[in-house]
Amino acid sequence: MKFRVGAILAGAALMVAAASPTYAQGPVFGVKAGVTFADLSIEPGVDEEDDELADILGNKTGFVVGGFVEVPVTPQFSFAPEVLFVQKGAKADVDGGSVTITNDQIQIPVLFKANFSTGSVKPFLTAGPAFGFKTSSKFKLEGVPGEEDFEDDNDDVESMEYSLVFGGGIKFGKASVEARYDLGLNDLVEDSGEVKTRTFSILFGYAF
Repeated sequence: MKFRVGAILAGAALMVAAASPTYAQGPVFGVKAGVTFADLSIEPGVDEEDDELADILGNKTGFVVGGFVEVPVTPQFSFAPEVLFVQKGAKADVDGGSVTITNDQIQIPVLFKANFSTGSVKPFLTAGPAFGFKTSSKFKLEGVPGEEDFEDDNDDVESMEYSLVFGGGIKFGKASVEARYDLGLNDLVEDSGEVKTRTFSILFGYAF
């Protein structure tokens, strides 16, 4: 995992180095935090219990926090990689209880940003790939009549996720607010139906 993170950051650094001579303005560093509304897309598999679970799963609320660097390439475009801690997964209500699937990860979005200057309020759009490294994945059953509460590690979940991130927002001074959609691309569980993440986030940022 350390090797993969290092390779991604090294590639990002090379892109920054290549872009920097193009536009004289220096990089901007900052922090972001917000809320996630996560769900799972589960295609039917061979396990009947998995199919039943797929039918009832819905949004799980979590949080996202981390940092970013924005490197201007032109006045309108910039390169904006991030390092975030993101909570993904899904949740379902079952007979008065709940099933919660948690998939937490360190995510590195490698984003490109289009800036539209309209005065003090500046709209922007972002898009790019993201690489997620699993930190924790759990399955929790709680409060279901006739069933004992338990929480297990989902050891069969893939350690790395590839996704596509796109969204937009507005910047006012050093602060920003944005909405983004994170579309998981790879199957996270090989031995069941195809499982992919779907995550909507609202983020608040501040540049130093």
